[in-house]
Amino acid sequence: MQRDLAIFPNTPQIQCLFNPSTIHPMTAFVARSCYKYNQLQRNKQQRIVIQHLPQKQRPNEKRAISLPRTLQAIKKQQFESLRRSSHQKDQTLSLVFSDFKQEELILSNIDKFYNMQHKLQTSNDDLVEERKANLNEIKRSTSKIKNAIENDKTKTILQNILGGMQQKVDEITHENHMKILGMQIKSFKLQEQQSIRSKAWSQEKERESSKSFVEKRDFHTRSVQKKRHQSPQNKNKNVSQQTIKTNQNFRFSLTDYSSLSREQLFQMKLLSYHYLIFIVSTQSNFYVQPSENVIDLKFKVGKGNNSLLIKELFKSRWWWNLNQDAENKELNFIWTQIKVPQYMNLQQWSKESFITRQKSLSQTSLDFKKQKRKQSPKNNKQIQKFGTYYDPLQKLILQQDLNELKSMDKSIQNFIQYVEKKELKIIDNVNKIHNHIERNYHLGNKKAMFHNMKKYYELTKQELFLHLPITFHVSGIKDKQYQQFMDYYKQKKGNNIWIVKPGEFTNRGNGIIVCQSLAEINKIVSKKQIHPNGKPFTYLIQKYIEKPFLYNKRKFDIRCYFLITQLNSIIRAYWYEEGYIRTSSEEFDIKDVSNQYVHLTNDAIQKYSEAYGKYENGNKLSFAEFQRYLDKWHSNEHLNFYKDLYPQLKIITLNAIKSVYYKIEPYKRNYNFEIFGLDFMIDEKFQPYLIEINTNPCLELSSPLLGRIIPAMVENAFRLSIDTLIPPPEQSQWPPNKKHLLFYDNMLENNRFQLIFDEREDGQELKVLYSNQSNDDQIDEMDDEEEEYQSDVD
Repeated sequence: MQRDLAIFPNTPQIQCLFNPSTIHPMTAFVARSCYKYNQLQRNKQQRIVIQHLPQKQRPNEKRAISLPRTLQAIKKQQFESLRRSSHQKDQTLSLVFSDFKQEELILSNIDKFYNMQHKLQTSNDDLVEERKANLNEIKRSTSKIKNAIENDKTKTILQNILGGMQQKVDEITHENHMKILGMQIKSFKLQEQQSIRSKAWSQEKERESSKSFVEKRDFHTRSVQKKRHQSPQNKNKNVSQQTIKTNQNFRFSLTDYSSLSREQLFQMKLLSYHYLIFIVSTQSNFYVQPSENVIDLKFKVGKGNNSLLIKELFKSRWWWNLNQDAENKELNFIWTQIKVPQYMNLQQWSKESFITRQKSLSQTSLDFKKQKRKQSPKNNKQIQKFGTYYDPLQKLILQQDLNELKSMDKSIQNFIQYVEKKELKIIDNVNKIHNHIERNYHLGNKKAMFHNMKKYYELTKQELFLHLPITFHVSGIKDKQYQQFMDYYKQKKGNNIWIVKPGEFTNRGNGIIVCQSLAEINKIVSKKQIHPNGKPFTYLIQKYIEKPFLYNKRKFDIRCYFLITQLNSIIRAYWYEEGYIRTSSEEFDIKDVSNQYVHLTNDAIQKYSEAYGKYENGNKLSFAEFQRYLDKWHSNEHLNFYKDLYPQLKIITLNAIKSVYYKIEPYKRNYNFEIFGLDFMIDEKFQPYLIEINTNPCLELSSPLLGRIIPAMVENAFRLSIDTLIPPPEQSQWPPNKKHLLFYDNMLENNRFQLIFDEREDGQELKVLYSNQSNDDQIDEMDDEEEEYQSDVD
């Protein structure tokens, strides 16, 4: 043992953490010996031998043999030559050099070196000096070889560059191969390229005819849950998500575009763009022919609510010019957060009155309306379907026009012939466009929306509070509505939690208070406050949804969008197919009503929470993610967002639009549109309730999900409004440096707006419904300034 320990005289005395006694020196010796053995095995695998020298020489003498840089260079060159030879055997693309003599010389020197190394290991210490001399000689020879190889490579590459494309490698076995810069390149003939394209076309057709990847994925993921949780009685009730036809947005058809030149592709895309505009405009009984001369069009974008997004979308519309300093008279379009009355007064009014502007309906539409009025509201709710459209044209046009528009040839000449045949109005130019419709407060103002929907539900004999929370609009404690609220409050059992909202000047959750007692409500309502315009404050007392449907124990609401266009004195409304879910930052607790981060899901409030973005990026969730949550945690209940909830959201929205149809545009400004945002909530029974409608929905891109949804939504809205009124110029007017700005996607297939209201079809029924109603409601006399509120500035 003393002899063994003499090898490592400086071995430290190691102490264990849990055993204060010192470890025997032999333990350290064994551990170090094992490490030495393992190191030798690793070096052996790398073909490197480490010389064992006596212990007496180690402290005073340097290691005679190591891994010098020369050996590394030789070994690297060996591996490189082996790699090149293996690549040549596999006939893959690689660099090809004709001279291999230098490499053979390297291999012979490597063998010579290893033989010498083996002899040195068996010799005594007297051969150390001789070994050093031999190593120095090998270093000098290898450095010369390396320089020769590098010079030879450089020379070969330069020859190939100057020579260009060299001769074919083999006329028989490699007839389509050639050498370029020392690389073997395979060339394809035009016929072979066409055969490859035709094969890709056939595969594209097979994919279109078969089930899509998304359908197969949904089928496999949900089949297991069906077998486990679905009873025979519920098989007919549960409808799988696979029955919903997947949206085929951004589909690129090889059969249509692969054989076209760049100019032909541009013409085809532009014609597709004009076809979409033609369809939308003819549904409003007019058509604007593409201009053959570029007109100076000016637009202005107001501050706030992501005005940079609007400017960015207009960059692709190069025929528009941004002018922030122009006066209202000089502008052709203006985008602002609130209405600009001075600009709207410059717009043209419709010459037709509200009563006589309605065109006569076809007998089929009249019969349909009569049959629809005979049905009860319950049956009407079941029959009124908002399902999947297998034809993208169905999203935008009436059923009676579908076949004729679908079968017509796509060309500007045919578009004009169709307009003349139907005796539609041809408009030369549109001077003024605004992103707000007149009297939009009938939808955007909370008290206005409540009163309008209340009257509509009374006329149609529907239950309002199945779609809205129980609400009372009061102006003070002496109001009759407040007395009705008191009676209801006394009868209601449970927590009796209510929300008090300002009737005017409210947005982004401002002024909303959650009250847990009657004393708090009395304190708020009894205040006598006056607005700057001299009108008193009013309040909405709304029943709080005490048992909401939760997402991971947190409250959420659903944000959706719809678009109203007022083009050529015809009002149409479109539902946007995609929305998102806004989650709260903290877990739901009905006992803590003072915490806004628990009860209010407005992004303007939640963004100040410390937990904002902790669970979801930007507290945003897609509909698909919500459905996966339902499949995982509510599989026994078989809840389907797209089948059970989504159609109800559209029905409530349609009722809200119908309730204000005869009010929002009494003077029929000719060319306006507006994007609205809706907020829904659902209770534990999966029943939806409309909370509010926003005339200025937030367009901020606070998460990647919104970065995908909002720009596409605004772009789709511009195509159905601004581009319909002022289409892109005729193809001869497009400068060559602007053609790349043309949208690359299929305009019609990628449209995400669905038509849910058309004045030509639904207006007559509403006119009859409201014919005997007097407009004595206080909402009709609201000032526009009641809808104006401060907004965030960019």
